Amino acid sequence: MMRRHLHVRSGFTLAEAAVTIALVAITLTVLLQSLEGSKFMAGHTRDQKIARELALKVLSEIEAGLWQEDLDFTRSGNFSEEGHPQFWWELAVGDESFSDAPDPDPNRPFDNWAYREEQRRLREQDQATDEEEEASEPFEKVRIRVTFTKYGDLPNELTLERWIPWEQVYGKDEDDEEGDATSADTSENAPSQGGGDG
Repeated sequence: MMRRHLHVRSGFTLAEAAVTIALVAITLTVLLQSLEGSKFMAGHTRDQKIARELALKVLSEIEAGLWQEDLDFTRSGNFSEEGHPQFWWELAVGDESFSDAPDPDPNRPFDNWAYREEQRRLREQDQATDEEEEASEPFEKVRIRVTFTKYGDLPNELTLERWIPWEQVYGKDEDDEEGDATSADTSENAPSQGGGDG
């Protein structure tokens, strides 16, 4: 009877080792991409929260009347004084647009009389409407845009809007102050009635 020798295989073949290494490499790549995405998302969420807090702080200061003198010449800057130099802000008051706002009609004709007349008429209507709104509702629209570090394809800006009483944005009108002063002087200089010599 012939003895059969059973050969017990030990270890891996070269092909099995290569497949294992490839699977481990793919798994590590997917895991690292997932971790990178999580890190980006966490950083973006943190920056969005900080941007919101900073924007609300500026709007609250404007509402408190602290920007009445600065608002005429300061419409942009960064938050380096608050410890966030990588956060930039820009204000748009009333119907103003932000500095890089796209043209609402990039295909408009440049040398068309009818178009220019239509635009002039619309501007006059808007101006009349604005004057009526100012007379009826003394509020001003203030928008702030805060820009921060870009994380991949995620948006890197936050825009907030608030309607603030006119006097708190710009201060009291000089005409109103003069009128108040005149009425105060008139009431002080008016002769007292009654209590005359009998």
